[in-house]
This record gives sequence, C-alpha cells and structure tokens, in this order.
Amino acid sequence: MRNSFFWSHTLLKAVSGGYGRLYNFFCTQPQIKVKYGYLYNYFTIEDERGITNMGAHVPSRSEYDTLFINCVNAVDSLRDSNISYWNDSFATNDYNFNGRGSGLRNGWDGGSYMIKSTLDIWCTTISGSNIYIARIIHDGISTSLSFKKTFGFGLRLIVDFPIEINGNSAIYVGNDLRRYKCVLINSVWYLAENLAETKYRNGDLIAKVTDNTAWAALTTGAMCAYNNDEVNAFETASISPVGWHVPTNTEWNTLTAFVGGGATAALHLKEPGLAHWDTDNGNDNSSGFTAFGGGFRNEASTFGGIKQTGKFHSDYIGTYLKPLEMFDELNSAYVTSISGTDRAKVGLSVRLLKNDSTFTPGDTLTDIDGNIYPLVKIGTQVWTASNYKCTKLNDGTPIPNVTDNAQWAALTTGGQCIYNNDIKNL
Repeated sequence: MRNSFFWSHTLLKAVSGGYGRLYNFFCTQPQIKVKYGYLYNYFTIEDERGITNMGAHVPSRSEYDTLFINCVNAVDSLRDSNISYWNDSFATNDYNFNGRGSGLRNGWDGGSYMIKSTLDIWCTTISGSNIYIARIIHDGISTSLSFKKTFGFGLRLIVDFPIEINGNSAIYVGNDLRRYKCVLINSVWYLAENLAETKYRNGDLIAKVTDNTAWAALTTGAMCAYNNDEVNAFETASISPVGWHVPTNTEWNTLTAFVGGGATAALHLKEPGLAHWDTDNGNDNSSGFTAFGGGFRNEASTFGGIKQTGKFHSDYIGTYLKPLEMFDELNSAYVTSISGTDRAKVGLSVRLLKNDSTFTPGDTLTDIDGNIYPLVKIGTQVWTASNYKCTKLNDGTPIPNVTDNAQWAALTTGGQCIYNNDIKNL
C-alpha cells in the first residue's frame, strides 16, 4: 500500500521529457555583477598609472557625439529598459548599451548624490579647467556640459582589443581582472556596462574615498560607490528564478529521509521504466520527483553515467561538494561527498526548491527561457519535477554553453552543456 506521505503525487501525472542541462557548481552560486559601477573623479583618468588596460580608452567628446548621432532615438535606445535603473519607463535599449542612471557625486561638497535620473560619464575633452561629460536623460542627450575634476561620474570605455568576440558581443578584462560585456555599435566596441575598476594598470589600488570633505578637496584619483553603498555598485544574479533556490545538502537529506531514506529512497524518487534508466528495479516514483538518469560531465570534460546515475547539485560551499546521487544499479539514493576543488567543474543536473511551501496541485514554474516545469510537493517541500533547462541567469545574462573540452576543464565561472553536446539529450 502506498504511504500516505506521498499524497500530492496522486494529483500529478509522471513527467516525461529529456535530461535537461548539466551545470557546473559555479552556476549554483550567486553571480556578482556590475549594477551602476563606481563613480570616479577625473584625476583617476589623468593618472599616468592608467585606469584602463592597454586595450581600451575613455572616449572623447567627439566620439560620444558620433555614437549619439548614429543611434536612432539615442535617448531611449541606449538606456537600459529595466525600470529599476531609471525614474521613467520609456527606455528601449535597442543597441544593448545598457545605459543606467548611475548619477553623480557633487564635486563641491562631496556629499550630494543623484541617481536614476541621469547617465553621466566622463569624456576626455577639456573645457578650460573643466572636463566635458556625456549626459543621457529621459528627454535628451548632451555632450556640452563640463564639470570640475572633483565631481564623481561613471565611466564607459571604447574597447580597441576585446576578447572572446562572438558576433556583436565580446569581453573586456579590466586591471583587476573583472570581466565586462562589450557591444558593437556602428563598428565600435563599447563597454555594455559601467566601469567598476578597482586598480590602476600597474596593480595599485584606486583610492576609495567616502568622507565628504576629503572628496571635495581631492587633487588625486579616487572612486566611490553611489552614497558610499556597495549595493549600488554591484548586484547579484542567480540561476534560480525569484522565490526558488538550488537545494542545500540539508534539504536534500530532508527529501530522501522523508521518502524512506537509505536504500529505498530511490524507488520512490526515480522515474519508472526504461525511457531514462538502463534498468527498472521496481521504481514507483510515488513521490512524484521523477528523477532521470541524466549522467554527468566530469572536471576533465568526459561525459558518463547516462541512464545509469542521476546527480543533482547541492548549494554547498566548502571543500566538499555534496550532490545527491541516485544509482540505478544500486537502487539507492544518498548524499555523497566529492572532494577536491576541481570538482566544482563537474557538470550535474539541477532541480530547484521553492523558498516557501505554498502549493496548489497543477502549479508550474516558468523560467526566463519560457520552459515550463511541473511542481510536486513532498512533505513540506515544493520541488520542480523535471530537470532544469534554462540557459540564462535570472537577470537575463546567458550562461555560456561550453562544448569544447579544454574550455570546460578550465572554467572558473558558470558553464552549462547538454549531455554529450547532443540536443537529443535535452
């Protein structure tokens, strides 16, 4: 007789489908991304140590004029369309320039800030004792404004020698090795996000000045986050949609314990039949979890285990990564330790767990790609009942699809792939 704790599954049909994608461990961790970047006084640009690397430069006033003239409806088409970054909702971001209202720090008193109403970025053109800036606001664009060098403005760069070029996108690497998206507009590569550089070209740190009086009196390079709050400089993105997360080791243990634990858990977690397993050892999937034998891609880029083992990431930070591992031949489900830092590069399947226990039979989750996942409630936990397939972080940033073996083995950032790089396994 079926145990009563599997009640929710009786309201759902078993899920059919492919194995989803394999993700390395870096994908499961929050990705730190530039939000508005830092505000810099002009002395940082003048500093002979160089705020840019050798492959980029700060645009002149005439270079910004050329950009604005050659972009249709530049006021809106160069601004980020996410209304979180502006005080209006008219931006269209047609060129993927991602202009955000990073504002300014007043150079007279060092304590007055403005944000979300202007994108102000330094030019390298001098007007007497002042420097021109490019200003984009909701109703106009100007490069005729000039300010004292003590003001704090954002920075965009023209990138002369980008790397990892792929169509109209590429990468620029700063002096502190932070990576920035670039976008090609009218044959010129621009940073597609504000600069958040922390070092000069020789490795020296750029001074971070928070005191208002000290900022206003500066005659050397300095930077700050808007309102001296790092939250304004950076933000995080996740593989999980809002309200969901990659399960912790403890949460996996809760699941397996709830469905019987030990050698019997797999019977209740795995999909019956031979569609996604080599053998059927009496699996009844009475939990509704519908585990597939999706295999893995190891740190040396070798694929293995398809239809033999299901391995799922755990959001566990430390020396040991502890994915849940279900072996068909052992007919068991248990948490196992995988030691070694290179194991962060192993590609495993992902299931998501809801942050709360709210659930109505028939509920689904739709990811940013539009994939729809059925849900199942097991005990107090609400799970996706099929493997994750999404190709983007929850802010829309693509997760690189890495097919090359050497590139996969060298990853230190998020990467994903399909088993054996074969779309039929998706």
